[in-house]
Amino acid sequence: MAHENEGLVATGARLLWRHQRVLWWVFAVNLLLGLASAHTVAHTLHEKVSRTLAGEPLLNRFDLGMFLELVERPEVNLLSSHGESLLSAFLFFVFMLFVAGGILAVYREDRKLTTEEFFGASGSFFWRFVRLMLLSLIPLAVLGFLCSMWSKFSDFVDDRSVAGQTWFYVLLLGIIVLTLLALWVRLWFDIAQVRAVVQDERGMWRNTWKAYGITWRNLGTLFRVYFCISFFAWVAVVVGLWIWTMLPARTIAVTFLWLELMVLTQIGARLWQRASAMAWYQRHAIVVPTDAVDHTTPHPVELVESPAVELPATEALPVRPDPPLSSPGPEGSTTG
Repeated sequence: MAHENEGLVATGARLLWRHQRVLWWVFAVNLLLGLASAHTVAHTLHEKVSRTLAGEPLLNRFDLGMFLELVERPEVNLLSSHGESLLSAFLFFVFMLFVAGGILAVYREDRKLTTEEFFGASGSFFWRFVRLMLLSLIPLAVLGFLCSMWSKFSDFVDDRSVAGQTWFYVLLLGIIVLTLLALWVRLWFDIAQVRAVVQDERGMWRNTWKAYGITWRNLGTLFRVYFCISFFAWVAVVVGLWIWTMLPARTIAVTFLWLELMVLTQIGARLWQRASAMAWYQRHAIVVPTDAVDHTTPHPVELVESPAVELPATEALPVRPDPPLSSPGPEGSTTG
């Protein structure tokens, strides 16, 4: 099982590398949106930080405590220009939702798609993915409610515990559990998107339910793959932020390039997950009984994987059945 997980992670990485143009296009859009919003934010920070005595330490090295103190001061109001950042983040979210269909189509066919094919696939699946996104708000709302309840529970423990750090460990435990649950929700709806593209599924309620069954039956394999990639992304964030805090604020160009490198690793990790999910689904999508080849074989029926047949670009790709029900429990411009 571990060998299979490593194979899926490596297969997704190779798929991402072969079609790295997708990664660079997405990064370019993120960079343009970031530059559009960063100019106003940088000007605001410079004006307000340089004119305050408390903000002087931030000019030489990042200080989290001082930054939070300045954020809370109404006369400084470092977040007064956050509207541009929120708008850029929203536009990037919509962009990623739009091109998700095209990205999965590239990973499905494992070939370069013309610009027309890429954006045609993106437009074809956009509204289906919008419905999937809205459906994903249901489990995410449940997780948000659980997060709120756990936060109140940690406060309750803090008020009644003798040890001063008990509430922190309780809160940390809840954060870890809720993060893993959020990762499972991401996996669930990624499989739903993959299935919608491979099967050309139009009913998103039915697709969500079937994707839930597929994910749950193969939770061990799929979750380990997603966790490995997510762990890489989390480590990259922690190391990247630690190095960022060491950079002087006056080295604007170096700081900007480092933060963009961090963004690139996060986008790459996200596309890596999508590529691995597509690789897994295609690997297990076509399964035929061995006795379909030789009906005279007296042995019990076994299931073997049949490799997908690569069709010319002009032919329609076949709609593949879902992976079969396994034993109970988890198993383990040219664009594109």
